[in-house]
Amino acid sequence: MSAPRDDDGDVADELYRGFGNCFRRTRKGVELRLPRWEGTLLTELVRLMDGMLEPPPVDDPLEALVGLRDTAPPPPDDPALARLLPDPYPEDPLASGDFRRRRTDDALAHKRAAAHRVLATVPAPGEVLLLDDEAAQDWLTTLNDLRLVLGTRLGITDERYFDELGELTPDDERLPVIQMYELLTALVDNLIRALY
Repeated sequence: MSAPRDDDGDVADELYRGFGNCFRRTRKGVELRLPRWEGTLLTELVRLMDGMLEPPPVDDPLEALVGLRDTAPPPPDDPALARLLPDPYPEDPLASGDFRRRRTDDALAHKRAAAHRVLATVPAPGEVLLLDDEAAQDWLTTLNDLRLVLGTRLGITDERYFDELGELTPDDERLPVIQMYELLTALVDNLIRALY
């Protein structure tokens, strides 16, 4: 599957019209409508990301019971997971280790819980889902995490690189991932505008 292009070679606008209007603020909350197949695709992406968010194993049963590690888990090997769990002290290995020891499991649990709540509420085609502010925040967290994962997989680091991605040939195998990244960007933007 490749992204449809317009006469200028940009991804066609009609692809994003549905995503740009999925979230709408009403007096009762934020309405969510997903066009056609997008709910199924989002469900699969969230499930894949949920597998990434599995916390590192805890060997000590007491540590597992208390929920606080005695030793810090290593930094994530996966660059996408490292993007979701940024190191606030890159110049201080001791502080970084202490932060990971105290916060990694909680951060992963928070992201996984939000992802599970999103999975439980993905609307069927044509169905309208009403989100309260807490549910809308779950959607925002999960959609943004998905976007960060795909952006990391694509190696998007700045605007120039994204411009290079826009010049890819139609047979480039990265196009479906770029397409999904752009769709997630549109969804996140739409939800932020509906919330604020």
